[in-house]
Amino acid sequence: MKTKSLTLGLILASAIAVPASLSLAASATANTPATSNASTASAPWLTIGQVYNRLEAAGYRNIDEIERERSAYEVKATNQNGQRVKLYVHPQTGVVLDVRPRDGKDKRDGWNRRGTAGGQSGAGLECNERRCRDDLPSAAGSRP
Repeated sequence: MKTKSLTLGLILASAIAVPASLSLAASATANTPATSNASTASAPWLTIGQVYNRLEAAGYRNIDEIERERSAYEVKATNQNGQRVKLYVHPQTGVVLDVRPRDGKDKRDGWNRRGTAGGQSGAGLECNERRCRDDLPSAAGSRP
């Protein structure tokens, strides 16, 4: 009887001690400093505010969108020459990796969200981001 209770006590003690030691080992591993071989892929990304400040300091203005993509930030802004551009920014350093001109379908280039283009009144036009239709009947008030 004594042997049975002693064995049961050892089993219970080991069942409690093993998970506790594993959690201590995991927390000790998590708190170790990174080695010099650590890749920059695991480094933290800059915040959107930091990216904004770096681009503003580089001379970009009218920064409309900052999107976090797979491997970089994608930013829509105006460059020093007044042209609308799409920038790809390194997520850890804030360095501009690529600059591409915008395709002209931007609200600052004559398009707006209501579907009218270039300041037109929109009578008879139905526009979305892909196309405009002008084969629709005119506004309801102008019907015979």
